[in-house]
Amino acid sequence: MATIVTREKTPRKKSAAAAEEASARPRLSNRVRAAIVIAVAAASAWGLGQLWLRVAPSVVHRDRYLLPAENITLSPPPDWLVGDVRTEVIRNAGLDRRLSVADDNFIPTVRDAFALSPWIASVERVEKSYPPAVHLTVTYREPIAVVEFAAGAGVRLLPVDRTGVHLPMRDVAEIRLRYLPRLSGIVGQPPVGQRWDDPRVAGGLVLAERLAEVWEKFYLVEIVPSVRPEVRGGKSSFLYRLVTRGGTRINWGAPPGAELPGEPDFAAKLARLENAIVKIGPLNTVRGPDMVDVRYDLVVTPRAVQHVDDAVFVK
Repeated sequence: MATIVTREKTPRKKSAAAAEEASARPRLSNRVRAAIVIAVAAASAWGLGQLWLRVAPSVVHRDRYLLPAENITLSPPPDWLVGDVRTEVIRNAGLDRRLSVADDNFIPTVRDAFALSPWIASVERVEKSYPPAVHLTVTYREPIAVVEFAAGAGVRLLPVDRTGVHLPMRDVAEIRLRYLPRLSGIVGQPPVGQRWDDPRVAGGLVLAERLAEVWEKFYLVEIVPSVRPEVRGGKSSFLYRLVTRGGTRINWGAPPGAELPGEPDFAAKLARLENAIVKIGPLNTVRGPDMVDVRYDLVVTPRAVQHVDDAVFVK
């Protein structure tokens, strides 16, 4: 009997190119799918964006998103500030139920409205919340002196902060204005909220701020700048005199930081003034001297001096 032997066919190996092509198909298909997904997402986002642009005005300004005036708060003002800064800003800027907390410009608009107030030195923080409300953390300007300005038969005391900004007179109690250092002899005034562009005001404010701790103690009332600056050694500066409640004039000279060559600094002049008060007594009555000069040497001139020789050098 014959035996029939069969042989299994050995599968032929795929070529390298065919194998690479087969493995590439899944990668290409994954990339295509990813590109399609991205394109669809982008188209959806664009469509949603266009839809939002059409409906945003009606949605953003719905009543439930509008900010009422009673929900606008800010840092409490100092006790001496009798004006209502918050109410005035809301009224002037028309903030009551005009702004939406859903509006992208909400915070900048609120910040700018309050920054325009002459009483607000800076706005540090604006916090909004829902239901619609906003709180501002602010720093208030503080008057450190008043500028005496002639008004008809009387005078007006215009408050000014340390940087020279003209502050609203009506918002400060009159009694406080009367006890602030008084700058006299100034001509012209800027609008409320604007800075005084006068070097005599700037120098007087520096002097008033440095003398703040002793202003009441020494019974000081007024700061009077010279009409023209003094020039020495290529440097110029306006000179200042102080006036006390008793009418004594104190020849101070240049303000702190602007001393002319050879002129003592603030500390040396203050020490001379303190020395004079120790020796001659307080300067709050007409019994005080006519002039105390602390600019170079301490010179005290008695009241109603008839001759220059009557001036006294106090050591």
